[in-house]
Amino acid sequence: MLRHVAIVALCLAGLSACEADMPNYDYATRYPIKVETRTALLILEPGPGGHIKPMDVAAIDEFARDYANRSAGGITLQIGANSISDALATGFAADIGTALSGRGVPVAAVQTSFATDPESAKYGRAILQFPIYVAIADECGSFKDQPGFTPLNENSYGFGCANQRNLAAMVVNPRDLIDAQASSGRLAARSADVVGKYIIGSKIGGSAESPVLTIVNTTGGL
Repeated sequence: MLRHVAIVALCLAGLSACEADMPNYDYATRYPIKVETRTALLILEPGPGGHIKPMDVAAIDEFARDYANRSAGGITLQIGANSISDALATGFAADIGTALSGRGVPVAAVQTSFATDPESAKYGRAILQFPIYVAIADECGSFKDQPGFTPLNENSYGFGCANQRNLAAMVVNPRDLIDAQASSGRLAARSADVVGKYIIGSKIGGSAESPVLTIVNTTGGL
């Protein structure tokens, strides 16, 4: 009986020791992903007649995609102009607005202004900005020891750090790490069906008999 009590006491002591040291073994505590706000910037030089240059179309495409996926606020568009009624400047602003709208950016999300100081007016360039979320992971620690050698069942150097950095790099919209978006409304059974077909290499599209699910005013996740 005494031996049994001693074993129980040792187990309890061991558990309390583990609980006290858990922060040292929790990768989420040691290697957290931080979400910070930066500024997405696009500078466009006006083309002939105050239009967008064909060479800048790809940059506008990328800018609009980043806005849709990662924006933390609206877009500010500032254009250098001789005056607020400068025909070339207002035409350039309208051209940019049309391009963004055609790529899914709401018209109300773009605030346009004109910079009439001599330096800005001289070049007439457009400066587009919006706040953007970025996910930042800490640098990983030392890997000087063999990661497989853990005689005390301890975590090796950098445990979980690589996973955290990979996750930070793959997150489409880091804002989801702060506040998850609403469910897309897709049926769980349909999701399982799609994944199952993908695994076996079958065609993923639904059959003609599949019911049509209409989703209104919802957003996706990661």
